[in-house]
Amino acid sequence: MTSSVEARKPFNFAHVLTSTRLVLLPFFLYAISDSAQQPNVWRVGLVILLFLIICASDYYDGAIARALGLNSDRGKVFDNLADITFLLVSLSFLVQGGTVPWWIPSAIALAFGQYTLDSWLLSGRGTSVILVANPIGHWAGILNYIFTGVCSLYAALQQQFPPTLLYNVMLAFWLAYLLLAIGMRLRFFLSAYRAR
Repeated sequence: MTSSVEARKPFNFAHVLTSTRLVLLPFFLYAISDSAQQPNVWRVGLVILLFLIICASDYYDGAIARALGLNSDRGKVFDNLADITFLLVSLSFLVQGGTVPWWIPSAIALAFGQYTLDSWLLSGRGTSVILVANPIGHWAGILNYIFTGVCSLYAALQQQFPPTLLYNVMLAFWLAYLLLAIGMRLRFFLSAYRAR
């Protein structure tokens, strides 16, 4: 009984972890910018540390919410909004710095918009949206975080590491995977919609 009441509270411990991504975001961007001016072990280390804390908040907020019985649809929506905000703001910042091409955050925004729209359609177009996940989308989310970390490190190290060729191959793979995820999501939506 207590855990279900706790889950309905507007803000609980799992939400605090989710909020960490939003609170640390400006510090993360500042650390990237500062390191890009003159990289050294401490500045690059701070970028890596902040990124790892942000990733840990994404990993543990859901696990802790489930373990403590705090999971709720509101928490899942908040988690998704924190994820997309972190990714799009970070990547847009990197686009401005010339480290990331514009089509990466655009493809992520398109994939997230598709996920939101088809979840709304599959949940009956009501005011309460049930987020409908699919396996390839889950892995796309993980890759979005990993590759955003690599891009941030690339910017923090003045585009010296990883090697440019490897970095460009990663960007091409990232775009291909996002487009595949969008296509698979569309197929998943059409089959689920027809089955209703």
